Amino acid sequence: MIQLNRVEATGGFFLLLAWLNYIDRAFLVPMTLIACALHELGHVAAIRLLGGSVKGVRLTAIGAELVLAYPLGYWQEGLSALAGPGVNLLLALAFCTIPGGVTFSGLNLVLAFFNLLPLGRLDGGRAVYCTLALLAGQEAADQIRRCLDCLSTAGMMTAGLFLTIFRGNITLLLTAFWLTAVVLRQKKYGFPRNKACQRSRKKVQ
Repeated sequence: MIQLNRVEATGGFFLLLAWLNYIDRAFLVPMTLIACALHELGHVAAIRLLGGSVKGVRLTAIGAELVLAYPLGYWQEGLSALAGPGVNLLLALAFCTIPGGVTFSGLNLVLAFFNLLPLGRLDGGRAVYCTLALLAGQEAADQIRRCLDCLSTAGMMTAGLFLTIFRGNITLLLTAFWLTAVVLRQKKYGFPRNKACQRSRKKVQ
């Protein structure tokens, strides 16, 4: 693992970046990196506005992880999760009318909708989990999250296999495998369990 001040990058991240750069023929990787960086800045800005503090960023093969100085409550966590896709949606709207900006607009749109999937540690999954934890409690949120994870990954695997067999397109199948890795990582580390979140939940209820 390489550590640069407050930014950590794993070997898997660099391998993924090298592979994407190798197969890139349309200058998409640099634009994607810019869209991802702005996505993360949206998270950081929301966290700071909501009273949180980011002490580091960890870049892995399955995405970027923000390391907080202290835990956020459920509603702050949910709003900060939606801030990243929100930035990408705004960028998509802004660049779709600019000559030559359609590609960058499309990349932001794809990034926003992908991250809004109600799955695992994706932004949509985090927002759904925090909402459920506030409305129904932590145990119910855990159970519903596991069901959503299983249904979503199984559905994407099935659709990916269909496209691979009948259309020769493996993109969705590879995405499904990537999302499975996200879910497995979530099962290993779990969602945060902390007193700050519990206090926040009690106040809202």
